[in-house]
Amino acid sequence: MRAIDLTTASSDLLASSCATCVWWQTRPGDDADPGLRGEWQHEAEAETGFFGRALVDGDAVIGWMHVAHSRLAPRGRCLPAGPPSPDAYLLTCSYFYDEEFLHGFRFLLQEIEAALKHRKVAALEAFGLRHTLGGDDAFRGYFRELNLFNPDVLEGGGFKRVQEKGDVVRFRLDLAALVEAPRRSVAWEHVKAPAGTQPV
Repeated sequence: MRAIDLTTASSDLLASSCATCVWWQTRPGDDADPGLRGEWQHEAEAETGFFGRALVDGDAVIGWMHVAHSRLAPRGRCLPAGPPSPDAYLLTCSYFYDEEFLHGFRFLLQEIEAALKHRKVAALEAFGLRHTLGGDDAFRGYFRELNLFNPDVLEGGGFKRVQEKGDVVRFRLDLAALVEAPRRSVAWEHVKAPAGTQPV
């Protein structure tokens, strides 16, 4: 498996439902301009070189995540527990063909964190549920029907709760706290670190 940047050039990797979605780019009640999605991709790409990352295995696309500066996600300012912090990037959404492929979800999330850290981004934030849903939903990183992330998965990756309102929580990961080490580093095997610390 490997992660590749989502850019305008690689946007054909996305399912049509994602490629045309502007939920995060609009506020409730807004009429979306037909060119809004393309403009958003260009603006996000101009800032960091990508608007997300996709996980692939050979020619097969496994899933992807979208991320952008918080100011490029107007919907975040309208959500309970919002708005996102002005110094943060916002993990907006995720799409995996196998929604219970948690290993792939975590792998891709770490790839995004590493990419943002290398670009000197201060923090990554995401909106999630207050409590994890039961049953098989515990293995889903993102609840697509709610547009919210699994709180156990975020907290297991080092995210902290910074704001709660109703059933919605805003989570934050300070990227400066991440330890940089190759994934297969011998040195990493000897690091005694808190559970939220991870190789990037």
